[in-house]
Amino acid sequence: MYSEELKEKIEKLLKQKEFKQTIELLRKIHPADIAELIENLPDEEEKIQVFQLLDVDIASEVIVKLSEDTRRLILEELTHGHLADIVEDLPSDEAADIIGDLPEEKAKKVLDQIPPKNQAKLRHLLRYHEETAGGLMQTEILTLPADITVEEAIEKIRSLSEETEEKYHAIFIVNGKHQLLGIIPLYKLIIAPPYEKLFSIMEKPEVVIKVDEDQEEVAKKFQKYDLVSAPVVDDQGVLLGRITIDDIIDVIEKETSEDFYRLAGTDVEEIVYGDEILKISRIRLPWLITNLFGGLLTGLIMWFFKRTIGEAIALISFIPVITGMGGNVGIQSSTITVRGLATGRVRSFNFKYHLIKEIKVAFLMANICGATVGLIAFLWHGEAILGLVVGLAMFCAMTIAVLMGTLMPLILRKLGVDPAVASGPFVTTANDVVGILIYMIIATIFLKYLSG
Repeated sequence: MYSEELKEKIEKLLKQKEFKQTIELLRKIHPADIAELIENLPDEEEKIQVFQLLDVDIASEVIVKLSEDTRRLILEELTHGHLADIVEDLPSDEAADIIGDLPEEKAKKVLDQIPPKNQAKLRHLLRYHEETAGGLMQTEILTLPADITVEEAIEKIRSLSEETEEKYHAIFIVNGKHQLLGIIPLYKLIIAPPYEKLFSIMEKPEVVIKVDEDQEEVAKKFQKYDLVSAPVVDDQGVLLGRITIDDIIDVIEKETSEDFYRLAGTDVEEIVYGDEILKISRIRLPWLITNLFGGLLTGLIMWFFKRTIGEAIALISFIPVITGMGGNVGIQSSTITVRGLATGRVRSFNFKYHLIKEIKVAFLMANICGATVGLIAFLWHGEAILGLVVGLAMFCAMTIAVLMGTLMPLILRKLGVDPAVASGPFVTTANDVVGILIYMIIATIFLKYLSG
């Protein structure tokens, strides 16, 4: 298991150039812990050194567990031959991901050093977009014809196990054109009578994935049907590969991270770019500029209502809390809606029920918060009308903020804008503007009753 002590020991051995001892130590550590160790080494040169000391079978397990930043650093330093050995030791889907991360010229040279059969598989996989089922699938699948017996099938699997270390959950039954006919879970094959033909015990797959399906849709199917693996076919039903649950976990983690980065007005690319200040700034700036102009618009509204503020200066005390509370509940609602849209729990046909629920929640929260701040305003400044103005403004600002936070993600999606990118900054800015406008209008209506 990784520890700070282990890291310090490795660093010390590297500095002393005790590479033999380092190799012996690394062989005793789990690949996942080696990946964590490499990530935590402060020196880039040491990261590269440790990876280059690994045996090919361990290196292939470590490379897929590294962050994109660290992986890119290491891939740049590896020779074409070393890379080809690592790629050959990987399942086809992970091998294709590694090749896809390489510059075009280097990828070509690495592919040229891989045996023709494996090379053809990888070139085929690289044709698919990385965020589709084709980009996720692996071509290592166990296929058998429907007319052989259980005993023959088990014998065939035994002989295949000597050639590969792949873990199979099921057998895919295909016809002469390699079209998917059915599926047999391994446990069912083991308990079936030896003389039984495969076509008599095969079952229809719960889910069949089309090769061009988006990875998010694939992940939703895995979650909905509790799948461990699923076959991938083309438009003619030809079996191309399979997707396994470990790939789906990576997809869910990646998509969730992207949603949260975008809600903050930034982007997952920022993690990849590392310390490249200009690129990070370019990603963050657009929505910060939106907030900047929103702030200026808020200032303009306050300037427009300068007479109201001038005649009732106590109003200034509550501007931060009204804009802050409106922004907070707006972000809460937009986050819930964006996540609901992403997971499929919120859709166009059931959006009405989601909206009604959020309105009910808004009314309850706005009543409680409005009454609380109104009472505080009255006790603080000794003016009942000021308490009424502040409480009413808080109620209206929070209610509208929840409505905007709930509706805006769906509107943005209909307009073709990613709601995860635009909702957070847009809702915050819009609620500041609307909150101040409501506050100033209500204050102006009651101005003659307010004391300076």
